Order: sequence, then C-alpha cells, then structure tokens
Amino acid sequence: MNSETNLVTALNLFTKRCLTLFSCSVVAIYLQEEGNYTLYSISATNEEYRNSFLQKNSTKDFQPNTFELNEREKEWVLPLTHFEKTLGLLVLGFSQIDDNTKKLKNFLNTVVSLTSSFIFERQLRVDALEREQALTLLLRGTEILVQSESEAQLLSEAGEMAMEILFLPGGFFLLEDPDGTWEIRSPFGRLRQEMEWDWRTWVKHYISKEDCFRRSTMVHYLDIEDNPFNWERVWIHPLQTHHSGVIGELWLMNTKEHLSDKKQEILAAFVRVVGVALETMRQKEELTHLANTDRLTGILNRQGFEQRMREEMASTLRRNSSFLLLVLDLDLFKQLNDTKGHPVGDMALKEIAQNLRSAVREQDIVARTGGDEFTVILTDICKKEESLQVIRRMRKSMGLERYNLGVSIGVAEFPSEGRTYEELYRLADQRLYRGKNLGKGYIITN
Repeated sequence: MNSETNLVTALNLFTKRCLTLFSCSVVAIYLQEEGNYTLYSISATNEEYRNSFLQKNSTKDFQPNTFELNEREKEWVLPLTHFEKTLGLLVLGFSQIDDNTKKLKNFLNTVVSLTSSFIFERQLRVDALEREQALTLLLRGTEILVQSESEAQLLSEAGEMAMEILFLPGGFFLLEDPDGTWEIRSPFGRLRQEMEWDWRTWVKHYISKEDCFRRSTMVHYLDIEDNPFNWERVWIHPLQTHHSGVIGELWLMNTKEHLSDKKQEILAAFVRVVGVALETMRQKEELTHLANTDRLTGILNRQGFEQRMREEMASTLRRNSSFLLLVLDLDLFKQLNDTKGHPVGDMALKEIAQNLRSAVREQDIVARTGGDEFTVILTDICKKEESLQVIRRMRKSMGLERYNLGVSIGVAEFPSEGRTYEELYRLADQRLYRGKNLGKGYIITN
C-alpha cells in the first residue's frame, strides 16, 4: 500500500488482500466526506456477493461505535479513527460466521489502527497539495486583480477565480451602492449563460430573506429550491474592506453539502484578496476623481477635461464623426467679484456650471478650465446653422442675467480645423478673445 501514490488504488489493493486474510466474502472501505460516508473501495469473491452488499448498504446509515461482530448481518463494521477523528469505516462481510471469525478481533484492532494511520497520512498529503494549489492560484490571481482597470473587470476576474479555486458551478457578487441599495454584480459560471430561466428574479426572493443577515461578518448559507440546476444551497460570504467594513457579499451556488474547514479557509483567503483589491481600486478611482474634478463646481477641471477630450478625439475618429469645442469666458465677472464679493462670485460659478451641465446632453463634456472660463464639447455635431442655435439655447440656459453677466464663446471643429488637443484649443481660444475684443457677448466660429 505504501508504494501506491493514489489513495483509491492503495485501498483497492488492501480490500482485495483482506478477502484472503480474513476469509471474507466482501470487504469495503467508506471514507467520511462533508459529513457523509462515501464508498472508496470494495472487493468481493464474486459479483453476487458484491451486488448483494451494495444493495443492502446503499442507503444504510452506519453508526459504528464498537468492534463487536454483527452476527445477524454477518458483517463487521469497524470505525477508522485517528486521534479521535473519524475517518471512515472498514466493513467485512462473511458468508457464514464461525469460531475463527470471532477470534479475529485482536488482529483487526492492529489492522484498523495501521489502516487509519495510512489513510490519515494520505489525506494530509492531499489536503496540503490542494491548499498549495489554491494558494498558488490566489497568488497568481492577486496579480491579475490588482492590474484590473475597472471594478467591473476586477469582479469578473474574481468570479472566474472563485470557480477555479473552489470548484463551484457559479455565483455572483451582491454589492452596496453609494445610495444604500444592494445590486447584483458580475454573475459567473452557469449564471452567465443565456437561458430562459429568469435567475435574477428568482435570486431576489432569497436576497429578501437574507436581509436578517445583512452586514454579518460570518459565512453562512441559505437553503434554495426551484432552479433548473438542482442547486440546494447557496453559501454567502461577506465582502469586507479595511476602511468601509462590509460592503457586499459573495454568493456561491452549491449542492447541499457541508463547507469543510479546508474550503472555508480557502474561501476566507480568497475573499480577503478580493476585498483588498476592491478597496485599492476604489481608492484609486477616488483619487483620480479628486484630481480631475473642480472642487468649487463639481465638474471637470483642466486636467480632467484634457484627458476626456483626448479620449473623445480618438472615439470621434473611430466613429468617423466630428465635435465642436467651445471655450467660454464670462463677461463682467471681475466686476461682480469687486462689487458683490467673492462668495457671490463663487455662488455664480457653481450655478452656471450646473446650468451648463443640465443644458447639454449626457454624452457632452463640461469643464471649468480657469477662474471664469468654461469649456464644452458638443459631440457628434459640426458647424452649421443648427449647431449655432444649439449654442444659443445653451447660452440662454446658463442663468447669466441673475448676476448681470454675459459670456463670449470661441468655437472650433474637430477634426476639420485641428487634429490635436493643443491645436484645437488654441484656435477656439483665439476666436474667444477676438469676440471679447469686438465688444463681448459674441459667438465666434471662424
């Protein structure tokens, strides 16, 4: 047995030899897995004995607690234990019971002890190997997660890792939005497949049941039913970050089985990795947002605008389209600050920024790029009379009259009038100041 590297092969060799050693008709070994006994090896002197044994013991609930021979069943059910840990059972079946059979007890004590030690040692090897493989995947996966460019990509990669590490058929992330609502994110495994079954509606029924567990820091499960995959249980693990605490949960679909200590250990390590990667991603996004946002008005600043404009230039060329760059400078703003004070000036800038944002489409870009200077990109539009009407309506919506202000606007078209950020911005800026020199309030397009 010791020369065999595979546990099942070694146990098959053992049960075959037991037939001769103990004059049995059938020998079987069951090992305990997830709280149940699983048949690992069986040997019999003929098929009739084998089939009879399997039929008799297919649903039998073994309750071994002694080494006593069951003469009525003509079998000996022997617990395999190691340091009080139950590993499984050795079952010897006999065609008949005689005095020699009854004398086997002392010898069986030794055999059971040696066999238990062998099984325990092999299971330790398997557990160590599985842990090593899981940790290797975690380390490799950690590199992938920290390199993700978005939260959606991070969660998608994490879902694939979960299936590979935990050998489960599917699941999803349930994350808390900034407004406090909980949203299903990044389903993976079988839940990504196209199917008629509306699993999102189905799972929301169980999410409502889960409310009593919300923000729990412990792994727990819900029993589930009514699904085409015959899943009977969903394992739920809280997703935590260092600064925010519980921000969501990882839901893992499973059959109705016990979550072993080994799987819980691997799952906990996996969720910690995801939590750290997610927190890092959100901190990076927050820093990027702060770096690209004007503190006073909440819209893009010059740095953020330049980045967005370069992205829009590339996108516009791919679409074979065009856009208009507008550079706006408020007229009489210095006079407002001098007469009403800077707090009123700040209030005017905030209102004008929000009015501008509301006056254009969602896909258009608005930024504050100077003290009283704003820039706007109107996407998928070119310089025609219709576009001038759009700009006039936008100017009217800015709410300038409330503060006795005006605005001068310089306009340049991409890509027909400039194919680089610097070239296009310089042209629009030149037209802006030509308008201001003409007497303010002008829209200059050429």
